[in-house]
Amino acid sequence: MKVSWSLGVLMLSMVVIGCSHFQNQEAAYLDSAKGQATQSQVRQKLGPPTAIRQGENGETLWVYERREQQAGNRYTAPGIWCEQYLLTFDDKMVLEKVRQLSHFHGGELMPEECIPGTGQGK
Repeated sequence: MKVSWSLGVLMLSMVVIGCSHFQNQEAAYLDSAKGQATQSQVRQKLGPPTAIRQGENGETLWVYERREQQAGNRYTAPGIWCEQYLLTFDDKMVLEKVRQLSHFHGGELMPEECIPGTGQGK
């Protein structure tokens, strides 16, 4: 069976688009909780934050981290994918904003910092 070049490109594009819409459970929950969930509801769903920081504008940020090991193969190095979620709450303690950062630590299985340069340890 011979598949035309344009059909192959179309199929590959659909796979890439489909994968780009994949979200983990934490991200899906946080997207649906914006503007609705209180600090206590977020803590009940996700547990205690990894850290609590002061933001650039003086706001309080809750930091959640998710680490996932990736096995290496002949094309990629083994390492750790690290996702960090920075949660901002309004003055009524309702989730206002979520910022997600991702970083791959290639060849490193126990990184000190989830996102390099943030100054936050494990």
